[in-house]
Amino acid sequence: MSRTRLRPSAADDRAQTTIDFVVGISIFLLVVAFVVLFVPGIFDPFDGTSRTQAADRFAATLASDALGDPATPAALNATCTRAFFEQMRTDADATADCGFDATADTVAAALGTDRFAVNVTVFDGGSVAELADPENGGSVELRAGPPVPDNEAVATTRRVVLLDGRTHQLAVRVW
Repeated sequence: MSRTRLRPSAADDRAQTTIDFVVGISIFLLVVAFVVLFVPGIFDPFDGTSRTQAADRFAATLASDALGDPATPAALNATCTRAFFEQMRTDADATADCGFDATADTVAAALGTDRFAVNVTVFDGGSVAELADPENGGSVELRAGPPVPDNEAVATTRRVVLLDGRTHQLAVRVW
């Protein structure tokens, strides 16, 4: 006596179809894209000194010690401010007795860092401020440091400062 085995039909012996493959690959690519985009930012808070902290520290140093008198924070000394920006522009050592490194040739070096690029600008309203230079008869534009990049994360700190009896904004950008 022979038994007849019942076999399932060919339609039930289904292997991977094209749609299964497309769905699987799509889910895999979405997961890979998520990991690439979001996981690197997870470790940013533990990366040491952040750009924001550095920008804040540099702005405080410039506004109270380097370009002014610690006894009157946020009041910039016109002579020291002029000397700082002239030194950064011409690479000539400053002759004024101020609170910044008179031999530094970059803003980052004057602020004691080699980890960041730093741009310092003093604004008068919406434009870059200028300070009269009585020795040379012209004026000094109050902007120093490399140009701010468009394709990098940049931390900016602004301080309201008093310079020559007028209110200005000191902007420190770090990247």
